[in-house]
Amino acid sequence: MLEGARPPAAAPAPAEPVRRSLLTARELEIAGLLTRGLSNRAIAEELVISPATVARHIANIMEKLGYTSRAQIAVWAAEQPRSAQ
Repeated sequence: MLEGARPPAAAPAPAEPVRRSLLTARELEIAGLLTRGLSNRAIAEELVISPATVARHIANIMEKLGYTSRAQIAVWAAEQPRSAQ
C-alpha cells in the first residue's frame, strides 16, 4: 500500500430488511411476543411449544442479530413495521 493511502472502507452495516430476512417466521413471532415482556413459559403457553424451544429460538435470534439480551430483541421488534411482524 502506498504511504498515505487509506485502507479500503469496511462494508456498510446491513440494512434492517436484510436483518429481518435472517429470522424465520417463528423467530419473528417470538420477537414480537418479547415486546410484551412475556417470559419463556408464557410465550411457550401462547404458542403451544416447550419453554426450551422458546429459549432456543431466542438464542438463535440473538446470534442472528448480534444481540446479547432479550431487551435488545424487544426494542428491535418494537421498531419493526407492524405489517412485517
